[in-house]
Amino acid sequence: MEVTINNLEAYLAKTYGGFTEKIGVPLAENNLFMKLVEEIGEVAEVINKKTGRKADDGTDLQAELGKELTDVIHYAVAIAAVNGIDLNKIIIEKDRAAAIKYNHKINLETFIAESEKQDV
Repeated sequence: MEVTINNLEAYLAKTYGGFTEKIGVPLAENNLFMKLVEEIGEVAEVINKKTGRKADDGTDLQAELGKELTDVIHYAVAIAAVNGIDLNKIIIEKDRAAAIKYNHKINLETFIAESEKQDV
């Protein structure tokens, strides 16, 4: 099974959409943002261990990094979802502009289209 941005956003909108009413907090995105910041700190901690800036406690740092990055993605997408932001559309638009700005040979939209042709 593959996760798409669209189905992750739909799932998280459903999960956090009523968050405000459930806990009586005015803005669900404030709570989600605080979790995002916390998770970014955890990514930094793992990277510090990987680079030797902090002592390694013997855990599988590659696996831990994957878990913490997943948490970052979860909360970033959740913030977009509760605000009705279509990340799929915006990612394509931002990448198209960056490809032009930085003179990339290919943009994400073209890459996806070419990949889909090869899969047929």
